[in-house]
Amino acid sequence: MASVKDIQARIEKLQRAEEEVRRLQDELIEDAEQSRSAAVEALREAVIEGLGNGEGPEAAAALVPLAEVLGELEGPEVCDMLIDLLGSEEPEVRFTAGRAMQDLAFDRFKEVAEATERAAKRLARDNQALRELPYVVAEVGEPGVPKILRGYLAHADAEVVASAIEALAALGDHAAIPELKKLTRDPRTVQLDEEEADAQASIGALAEEAIAMIDEGSGMGAPAPEHPGRKGPPPPPVRNPQGGGGRPGGQGGGRRR
Repeated sequence: MASVKDIQARIEKLQRAEEEVRRLQDELIEDAEQSRSAAVEALREAVIEGLGNGEGPEAAAALVPLAEVLGELEGPEVCDMLIDLLGSEEPEVRFTAGRAMQDLAFDRFKEVAEATERAAKRLARDNQALRELPYVVAEVGEPGVPKILRGYLAHADAEVVASAIEALAALGDHAAIPELKKLTRDPRTVQLDEEEADAQASIGALAEEAIAMIDEGSGMGAPAPEHPGRKGPPPPPVRNPQGGGGRPGGQGGGRRR
């Protein structure tokens, strides 16, 4: 059994390790300010390598600090890398990247909006990041957000479409109703709860529920964040898409200061 002294020593070691992480993050931010191209290239390589770690402590240790650093930078490459991190199998990575994206969007919405458009073209149709993006951008209070979400209604992946439907319903976007009506006969199905194999719904059913929610004025604003990972926002409709945990978005943000 560990003694009080042993536990105190571990606490001090943990605190020193956190101080070292913050120091290195600050140095990376300074590197990006002084030599942007080299820093961006190095960060991109680290992100690609880290995404290969799957999920678990190793992936979180490799990518969470990088997501926090990227959240302090700017530019299209930075936005692209944060979106790539939304495709991580590790929920904590998605949460941190989503929060950083939201923080960037508050100050540089155009960059983030353009990155979401690029993502729909450059990423594989079933990339997890595309399923997370509607929830992330829905929490940014910018007039252009509903337009971005409506664009995802035409995506080829049913899970991406379902995410966009949920986000638009939660926002109460009346302008989305004509597009939602086009989906009411869409037979594609999505999983409502990954733990219940028979818990499925069609895109058409989700679209009808979203229209009813918007018509009734029962939109609840942007989906409330859950940590880490993602689940669907408040009903209707209720889903628990693949990825486990809560949505990547969250209040606050920035680095661990």
